[in-house]
Amino acid sequence: MNPKELRTAWMAKWRKALDDHEFRMSNPEAYRTLRHWDARDMLAAGVIDEMEKLEMDELVSAAYWHAVEELIVPIDRYKPSGHYDVMPRDGSPCIGSIANGTYRSAESPELSGFDGRMLEDKQGMRLVFRYGGESWPMNGLALTSATGEIYDLVQTAQFINGVLYPNIDDADAYRALVDTAQIALETHDFDTYRKARPLLLAAEFIKCTECLDKFDLREDCHVCAGYGFLPKRQPHAHSRTRTNAEPY
Repeated sequence: MNPKELRTAWMAKWRKALDDHEFRMSNPEAYRTLRHWDARDMLAAGVIDEMEKLEMDELVSAAYWHAVEELIVPIDRYKPSGHYDVMPRDGSPCIGSIANGTYRSAESPELSGFDGRMLEDKQGMRLVFRYGGESWPMNGLALTSATGEIYDLVQTAQFINGVLYPNIDDADAYRALVDTAQIALETHDFDTYRKARPLLLAAEFIKCTECLDKFDLREDCHVCAGYGFLPKRQPHAHSRTRTNAEPY
């Protein structure tokens, strides 16, 4: 392959990776890092020059910031790095926990240390038990047993950059985090925002659906009582934490 053919092939591969919307939305930080590494390798191989690398990095960064702005509105989805309690929807005690995709029963954990795994295939995410071959499909953050009982996953913590962080359930701490993240978003401070974003997603609060935490609307908002955020309570009341700032 001559240099021109090599450049054409490498640029086509990079453009395809740049346009990978699913990866960009599922893991924006990894998307940004890998695309920057691609451009770095292309520069080292002599496929592009410094100016082209700068332009490519700017395209990647723009795609990243556009993605995280869309993701500001939280969507309840299973996080492989999350820790969850598995709570029966009928209000019965917790039946077990899931940590980093591994399920452990609260009653009789296996001697090997786990009782099941979270797996994903073309049919979606499901909890597969170690023995018996039984599997429970997941919809959002709810598991359905083979006999029809529903179990909600209530997140308690999350691994972020190799550190286990408990969910933020203090209103003042959450407010400070939101303000820090907003400044980082506005100034395109990647290092700060990549640390704040997972903490926001795993917190016990979400942005107020009425005032959207906008300064000119927040003070008189009857939904959040001026806080700008609401408790991220599960619809079937499995929350175990509450702060004085929760706007009921």
